Amino acid sequence: MSQITEKMNAYLEPLAQDHKFSGAILASLHGEVVYSNAFGKANIELSVDNTTKTKFRIASITKTFTAVCILQLVELGQLHLEDPLSKYYPDYTNGDHITIHHLLTHTSGIANYTDDPHMLEWAVHPSTPEEIMERFSQKELDFSPGEQYKYSNSGYILLGSILEQITGQSYDQYLQEHIFEPLGMKDSRLDRPDYILDLRAAGYHLSEEGTLLNAPFFNSTNAYSAGAIISTVEDLHIWDQALYTNQLLGKSSIDQMFTPFKGEQDYLYGYGWVIQETPYGKLVTHTGGIPGFTSILLRFIDCGLCVHVLSNIAQDVSEIGKKISDIIQESPIKTLG
Repeated sequence: MSQITEKMNAYLEPLAQDHKFSGAILASLHGEVVYSNAFGKANIELSVDNTTKTKFRIASITKTFTAVCILQLVELGQLHLEDPLSKYYPDYTNGDHITIHHLLTHTSGIANYTDDPHMLEWAVHPSTPEEIMERFSQKELDFSPGEQYKYSNSGYILLGSILEQITGQSYDQYLQEHIFEPLGMKDSRLDRPDYILDLRAAGYHLSEEGTLLNAPFFNSTNAYSAGAIISTVEDLHIWDQALYTNQLLGKSSIDQMFTPFKGEQDYLYGYGWVIQETPYGKLVTHTGGIPGFTSILLRFIDCGLCVHVLSNIAQDVSEIGKKISDIIQESPIKTLG
């Protein structure tokens, strides 16, 4: 057993025993997997263990895929970042002043539909993209477009719908044809609750007494292009590695995607990614959270470290991701490559 594996397991096993983590983790350095393991149950009632092939809802990490899809259309000249929303939705309120750039960077001012306190009541039912848009399209803007940053899932719903208008494909079909199939991400897809998927994790949350309970049902159609992808840590490793190549996007588009625009303090947003400066260099990252599932993807692009954490307990995994990063960075293996 390697030093990294020993340190990782010593850190993670107590968390799993205390129901503070259940899921899968994969970490790589310069493309080489240095740690891969899983903890807890994918399904407690059926006593099915989590593995690195278990499929989890990755929630808002979906936005990293949506951003790449949009930039692919930009490279093809089918879409421009300066295009107004009104080009695709002529009757959208303030659509002349909201651009694709604003939607990508959460600077549109469009109200976040998932802030609705009644969301879990209506989200048990399926929704089309048009039905989701009805929940926010008539609301007043929170601020003038471009004026400030405010995270909004609504903008990424619009991006998915615009992609469908331009390509004539569903968002699901586009992902399969232009992302998942070319990369060989065979265990990834846009999720629907009626799909029968092998190795799918069930989602849980902790009660106030510390007991694990089934998470409230959330119909994944309500997350769409803002958060409905289901994947594995092994597939996300493929995703990470592809972003070091020009297989999906040219270098200038990737650089643009990882350029910070606006945000809050040290939390700056690019196109589908949070960008931060760390002691280990530039970090591009995203978290995800949906009832029963949390996730984080950390890409330290200057040193080639990537960490994927997918959990089927609704507990914040940000600190777990950061601790794993520290363990690897403090190990002699960081000199590889």
